Amino acid sequence: MLRATVGAAFALAAILPAAAAAQDADFYKGRTISILVGAGEGGSFVPYAQVLAEHMKRHIPGTPNIIVQTMGGQGGGLDTAIRMQNTVTKDGLTMAMTQQTIVLAQVINPEFARYDARTWNWVGNMSTIRNMLAVWHTAKAQSVEATKLTEAIAGATGPSSPTFIMPSFLNRFAGTKFKIVSGYKGTADLNLAMQRGEIEVRGGSWLSVELALPEEIKTKKIKPIVFASIDRDPGNKDVPTLAEFVTDPKAKQAAEFISAEAAFGRAFFLPPGVPADRVALLRKAFDDTMRDPELIADAKKKNLPLEPTNWEVLTRVTAKVIATPKEVAELAK
Repeated sequence: MLRATVGAAFALAAILPAAAAAQDADFYKGRTISILVGAGEGGSFVPYAQVLAEHMKRHIPGTPNIIVQTMGGQGGGLDTAIRMQNTVTKDGLTMAMTQQTIVLAQVINPEFARYDARTWNWVGNMSTIRNMLAVWHTAKAQSVEATKLTEAIAGATGPSSPTFIMPSFLNRFAGTKFKIVSGYKGTADLNLAMQRGEIEVRGGSWLSVELALPEEIKTKKIKPIVFASIDRDPGNKDVPTLAEFVTDPKAKQAAEFISAEAAFGRAFFLPPGVPADRVALLRKAFDDTMRDPELIADAKKKNLPLEPTNWEVLTRVTAKVIATPKEVAELAK
């Protein structure tokens, strides 16, 4: 009788995964997954989301349709983060990618953070993206050091965006004279403002510059002058990191805290409360997509570098960032 019971238990254990898979396939079949992008048009956020949407659907049981919705990048994608935390239906049909500073913003601007990134179900990150400041060729100050003597006008979207955070940090801890003008809708707006002569410096990812202004890079009309990353950018090894401009130990810790944003690059997440089986299914689909030769070839064709990390890395970095000592977080704030 015991052998029969144990045998039945093993048989049931073998059946359950297959039943769950069939249930998941039934759930996603004929449905549509939305990817909300907390950024404006013209940068690299939307192209990454579009490439993922095109190829990930083949790796999800039921082959659902996947659409991309651009939500705008004002406030560093804050609205998208809050919406994912509090408003969207927790059914596994809505993913999001928002500004890579959003986890840091929870620590340094808690009064605005009506979300908790520790509760999010991270799906995966397509690439580490290093933010920077880039200078236009007509600016009088052509380096960070030069901006200690000469004012440079820097465009920004909002206070929780890297376009604002980096020049603010350098003003406070490195003695630079960036004059920050906020209110631009995204990197496309910043590019136009730079070309019109409204601003001399713009932040964001270097990748967004490479995608939008390749000819301007080639002709040296625009160049990076500092990167927010723990190590130097592989393609611009002569450009210093944020931490290299400060000497105070606590300020260096704050610079490293700010630079942790690079780990969230082009990361995707589900809201809290999504059924665990659907979270696991989408995480596996994401990992499989990152190994898909068709996606790799498509990303290369569109000049979208891939440096993927899985949900476990994102979860671990999120916990570490939010556990930053109060004095370091206050200094960064």
